[in-house]
Amino acid sequence: MADIFNAELSPGKLEVITTWVAGQDWAADLDLERQPLEQVTSYRLDDPAGEVGLEVHIVSSGARTFQVPLTYRGAPLDGAEEALITTMDHSVLGTRWVYAGMGDPLFRRRLDATIATAGTGAKQYLVDDEGNRVEEITEVAHVHGTGPLVGAGDVDLLTELTLDSPLEGTESGLLLGRWPGQEHSVVLAVME
Repeated sequence: MADIFNAELSPGKLEVITTWVAGQDWAADLDLERQPLEQVTSYRLDDPAGEVGLEVHIVSSGARTFQVPLTYRGAPLDGAEEALITTMDHSVLGTRWVYAGMGDPLFRRRLDATIATAGTGAKQYLVDDEGNRVEEITEVAHVHGTGPLVGAGDVDLLTELTLDSPLEGTESGLLLGRWPGQEHSVVLAVME
């Protein structure tokens, strides 16, 4: 379960994502000035302790679509300096340390667990100023794991997504997602 506050963020999430993507080798051929990143949707994974925000943004530049996993922490993560993207001021929660998700061990464990247990993404709730959940947010990507792949090791979150190929059959070891406007499920992550 994820609580979403109506908060002011500085810098904003899309600004953080754009700066980070622009510095990635796999994005060298993108012209983000001509085709800036646009938010398509997002999804969250559960942190059982409720301390760390585990959010994956699905963004597009022109006809290409990408996933950018981020974690939001209330304190620096020891040993993850290379994964630190920035700090962000959150008007309700204070300073948040923003990490590249695949560099955060908690994100990797929760992604693996979601696939292996055929789990789902976290339900998201809008929270009022007093901390009460007022409504479920449904205009997000809905994701689910397909169960473990026998003999699989690590999980690979796909950076660039293929949106136009429907899945055939049911395969184990996948994280699948669908969102408003996306007619069929998309492979988001694969157990290798």
